[in-house]
Amino acid sequence: VQEKSDYALVTPLALLFYSAVLCAPHFPPDSDLLLKAASIYHSFLTWPVPYCDIFRELLTFISNELKAPGISFQRLVRTEQGLPVKNYQSSTVTVLLLNRSEVQSEFLSIAEKLSSSEQPQHTTLVMLLEHLYQANFGTHCDLDSLHHLLKSKTLEELSEIYASAAEAQEVAATTSDPILARERLQSVLRDIASTASFPAITGEAQPRKLHTIPIPTARCYTYSWDQDNFGKCRGSPSSC
Repeated sequence: VQEKSDYALVTPLALLFYSAVLCAPHFPPDSDLLLKAASIYHSFLTWPVPYCDIFRELLTFISNELKAPGISFQRLVRTEQGLPVKNYQSSTVTVLLLNRSEVQSEFLSIAEKLSSSEQPQHTTLVMLLEHLYQANFGTHCDLDSLHHLLKSKTLEELSEIYASAAEAQEVAATTSDPILARERLQSVLRDIASTASFPAITGEAQPRKLHTIPIPTARCYTYSWDQDNFGKCRGSPSSC
């Protein structure tokens, strides 16, 4: 791409890298993959707009992941599921505007299923906490045991635990030194785990498999053209 200045491939390759990092369960501390990627992408900053902007966003994305592993996944799921966290309140509501006379019945059926299938908040919080701890501790964390323990907790308990963990992750992302940021984040996460009676986080990596945690389907609302009051959106105009 760089040698041939093939601008057409910039966006698809950027999305491919972004998706691959989002789906990666854990980057070991001795992995230099993200650092190598940052070094390569930095050379593209001399390209014309908008291509240099794409790589600038990728560099910010990599920087955040180096300081707070898994934070991009966490932010994406929170915004798409409408889960605000204290001072980091942000949500995205997906709305499909449909004219039934112009849409095939098969598509209408899928759209209605999307708008009616909403993942319980308890399930979402369990998944987010599993992802957060695996992203930061890898196989040092017994994810299967953690899953069973989290499922036994109430929604209120999970909300409090996750709010503290997510805030620690956001603070880490604002720290200038990536190594110090990760150390402080892991320390806070260990304290949270101890207080919540999570399974012990071992000092050495264990012979366990990492789990790939899929991104849940975003919350979606479906409206017909003749339904123009947007009642569900009136409570949060900034999200619609």
